[in-house]
Amino acid sequence: MRRLGVESLRRMDEVALVSEHLPGLRDRTSHAVNLAVWGDHGPVVVRWEYGAHALPITVRVGATMPLLNSAMGGAFLAHLSEQLTEPVLRGQLETETLDAVTRDRVDRIKDEVLREGMATTVGGVIPGVTSLAAPVFTAGESFPLVVTLVMPARGVTEQDVARLTAELLSSTRAVSEALGHPTDLHRP
Repeated sequence: MRRLGVESLRRMDEVALVSEHLPGLRDRTSHAVNLAVWGDHGPVVVRWEYGAHALPITVRVGATMPLLNSAMGGAFLAHLSEQLTEPVLRGQLETETLDAVTRDRVDRIKDEVLREGMATTVGGVIPGVTSLAAPVFTAGESFPLVVTLVMPARGVTEQDVARLTAELLSSTRAVSEALGHPTDLHRP
């Protein structure tokens, strides 16, 4: 019980440290930013900073997001073991086993996230919303945290996505480094 309590306090410190960086990322990008942790049923939003752009979405802190259709879910899929993600994915899909099509989709998501260093969805959870998500790693063996930029898809150009991607990756690498993780280990 004592070790569980110490681990819980350490995770709270990680969330607090990453949360301190969210307003700066929001201000540099002008878009909404959220932070997610891994929960019993998948990615859970623990912080939300609203941006300057109106979104057709209301996501509350405490909401659990889908693994397959959200950028944050994709980031977790790529960086957590199947032992953790598969039972959650089966629960979200309400199936006993994952079929070949779903397994292929999961593999494609993982490959893309590991190659690019982040996950992207356009209209994944909510039509008209683009999301970019990148992991924040710690010095220990705890699960990564995931920071997501959320923006209206309308009016976002490829150049905007490239600029926002660079800003998100720069921010998550800096925070990972501040948490003691060697940043060169998760560069694409």
